Amino acid sequence: MHNLLERQLEKHLGSPDDIPRELEDFIQAVDKSYTQADEDRELLERSLELTSEELVERNERLRDELARRRESEKKLLEAKKQAEEAKEQAEEAKERAEKMVQLKNAFLANMSHEIRTPLTSILGFAGAIGDEVEALKKQFGEADFSQLTYFSRLIEKGGTRLLETLEGVLNLSKLESGQMELSSAPVDLSGQASQVAQEFRAKANEKELELKIQKDKTPLEAWADEGGVQIVLQNLISNAIKYTEPGGEVCVRSYRQNGSAVIEVEDTGIGMKPEAAEDLFEPFRQASKGMSRKYEGTGVGLAVTQKAIEQMDGSIEVETQKGEGSCFALRLPLTEEKPAPA
Repeated sequence: MHNLLERQLEKHLGSPDDIPRELEDFIQAVDKSYTQADEDRELLERSLELTSEELVERNERLRDELARRRESEKKLLEAKKQAEEAKEQAEEAKERAEKMVQLKNAFLANMSHEIRTPLTSILGFAGAIGDEVEALKKQFGEADFSQLTYFSRLIEKGGTRLLETLEGVLNLSKLESGQMELSSAPVDLSGQASQVAQEFRAKANEKELELKIQKDKTPLEAWADEGGVQIVLQNLISNAIKYTEPGGEVCVRSYRQNGSAVIEVEDTGIGMKPEAAEDLFEPFRQASKGMSRKYEGTGVGLAVTQKAIEQMDGSIEVETQKGEGSCFALRLPLTEEKPAPA
């Protein structure tokens, strides 16, 4: 810069010796200022370079910190979700436990009633028979022989009811624990339905019910367990008779439908609200409970029925209406439609 100024001054003023001293000092000062400006510029550029590096480094640190925070938030959300799921599961477990407690209480109340009532009858009428026998010993003419027959029948009825209660609970326990294995073999469902229905003919007549049997002319063979089918039919027909008032009707019908053998047990009994049928196959379920119940039974019959049908690869469904009656439909695979099980 200094040389440039000298050349310009030489051009206009002549040789350097002709340049005044003051001007020379000025030129040097200007040159020094330019030199300082260059140095300042270089220093600023280096400072800017350092600042850019720091910004890049700081930006990277911020990105890392942001990533860590996002990861922490993600973990917190997952933990929150797991906590909510655990809470829901705990609430569901609590509801199931409360439901099981209610079922247990209902079961104990029903069992107490089912066992106490027949035992009371057995003990009471056994005592009455004993009194009659004592009267016979003392004075033959005062003995009431007609009462002996009546009392013996009541004792038999009480014992039968107690036996059925214990068998129902035992069957349910065996099915749930896998101790009762149902085989799969050709079974004539029409024949089984007719046979079991006939076994209940006297009970239906005693209650003044009309018991109808409707079936195909040809055998209706299905893959099933004969003993399992009998348990199912006994439960369904017994319930139909139990919940149908005198003068009503119970119909047992069998037929083919869509590759299945179907048995229906329909009654004109008390029925129930359709929404109540959802819990019908749960163990120990009854509309009435404990000593105030109108109808006998522990509530295990339909639970046994459903589990037995499931083991035979069948299904059961119910249509019901309060005050009009119910219809239970049992479906099992036809032998002609399905190959023999391996």
